[in-house]
Amino acid sequence: MQSIPFEPEKSARFADDALKKAVGAMEQAQQCAVLWFGEIMQRRLYRKLGYSSINQYARMELKFSKTRTGDFVQLARKLEQLPAVRELVLKGKLGYTKAREIVKVATPETEEGWVSVAQDSSRRELERKVAVAKKRARSNPAQAELLPPSREINVPAAAPPVRLTVEMTSEQFALYEVLLERLHKQGPVENRAEMVLEAMGELVAARTDSGGQKAPRGALTPGPPFQIHIHQCPDCGRATVATSKGELLVGQNVINRALCDSQVDEPGKRNTATIPPAVRRKVLARDRHCCRAPGCEHTKFLEVHHIKSRTDGGSNNPENLITLCNACHRLGHEKPEAMALMAGV
Repeated sequence: MQSIPFEPEKSARFADDALKKAVGAMEQAQQCAVLWFGEIMQRRLYRKLGYSSINQYARMELKFSKTRTGDFVQLARKLEQLPAVRELVLKGKLGYTKAREIVKVATPETEEGWVSVAQDSSRRELERKVAVAKKRARSNPAQAELLPPSREINVPAAAPPVRLTVEMTSEQFALYEVLLERLHKQGPVENRAEMVLEAMGELVAARTDSGGQKAPRGALTPGPPFQIHIHQCPDCGRATVATSKGELLVGQNVINRALCDSQVDEPGKRNTATIPPAVRRKVLARDRHCCRAPGCEHTKFLEVHHIKSRTDGGSNNPENLITLCNACHRLGHEKPEAMALMAGV
């Protein structure tokens, strides 16, 4: 695949086609570069070019940094040890970026499994699976090899948090502290993330009401006014949410909460609700659209929780259901003792 020379002021279709060809050519060029680098290194051809080592050759002739030289050396050596991977790279059936991930964990005994995983996964998915395999090996030093992921469910209890940084002017920060102090006087603010989300929810609702736009879905139907989409792999059980930072992993506690109160969409089947809309509406009305956890009176981001979980045979009978806010629902699934307290309400 050859790239198209850049020309400004072209049509969107032309620019899109040119960019895709350039990306394809770049990937192909990287694959060829690694293979040629391996050829010069394995046959020690750098000596015939007047250099005593592959590192000296790479630094002087290729202008590589030490880090880049190390990456190429590692990949070239691993490809020599992994004939199946090398063959696919040679034929252009396995891209440079995926090959670079595979060689971090594959052995001659496991390379076919990792090749299969790579071909069935996106680049980001493959990176996550390689990271999981490396972490699993570190936690079990007796493990002799890094095995490709099996179809067994391996979902972390909780996913790592996402850090959000907000820049403010000095005046904005002063106002923030005044508002935070007033909130503290009205009641303890234990989780600032929940505070920010609740404030944003109030702002969206206020603007919707004042602008005469279509009301939030929750005002007309028994469903929540704001929704996120959780995608769960039917094979490994791992779940992610799509964000501007890419697909972010969610923990088992989030999956368990979703099993309480969510809409389920399975390919080829009709969408179903974990709680029938009429029952959900009845429970919310019974609880006066307010969180029933002791000491909490939140009326935003409400979810309906199964006191006896569905996996333990709990039903959708209203007596087995309770209204909780998002924060209390999360706490209930993270700490069983808190769940028992809520169930006694």
